[in-house]
Amino acid sequence: GSTLASYEESEWLANTMREIGTAMGVKTVAVITEMDTPIGFTIGNSLEMIESFECVKGNGPEDLELIVAVQAGILLVNAGLAPDLETAKNMIRSKFRDGSALETFLNILKNQGVSDETAEKLREGKYEEVMGKSREVEVIRSDDDGYIESVDSLTLANCAVLFGSGRQVPSDKIDHTVGLRLLKTKGDKVKVGEPLIEVHHNGRVTKDMMSTIGGCFKVGSECRPINRILKIIGNDGK
Repeated sequence: GSTLASYEESEWLANTMREIGTAMGVKTVAVITEMDTPIGFTIGNSLEMIESFECVKGNGPEDLELIVAVQAGILLVNAGLAPDLETAKNMIRSKFRDGSALETFLNILKNQGVSDETAEKLREGKYEEVMGKSREVEVIRSDDDGYIESVDSLTLANCAVLFGSGRQVPSDKIDHTVGLRLLKTKGDKVKVGEPLIEVHHNGRVTKDMMSTIGGCFKVGSECRPINRILKIIGNDGK
């Protein structure tokens, strides 16, 4: 995957990668997605892992589930296991709902050395016992009434890095417990005083950071829902 600044650059790279794969005899499909708004509701290592587990259980955010269903569905179509993408997406979603996706995921983890005890805790949703949690959770609230017209995902990610969720230099240690959890996202209606986002941290967040994080939410009069899948290039596998 790659994150680019414009749709035109993304389309160029997608077509280029597909041409390379096709030239090598590999069925190649590119999916261009909107990344202006964070995928799902979380930013940060443990928070994103928890959200991923919930997605596998069929409880994930709609946009995250859509991306997984589309990308996994493309693999099913290209492997000849589904007649079309819509059927394939429904097949994937059914595996979330009936619990088989979770069982497969847990078996993969155990085959890589995760203990039965830890796997069972993850199955039961006892995530904090496995991954820990931050010492502090602060909430930023809306100053305006209206609709969330945009959420600046890049600035949010950069802020999370500053208080430990990623590295600024190779020697930095990652704090897996810190991050951000969106309580509102693009297209949601919001009122003054309503919570917008939780900041999970261990004491490294400044007032300026909090102000910057709050400023990532643009509230206006228009409802603009997320359009996560922008284009699928080569979804017929040809």
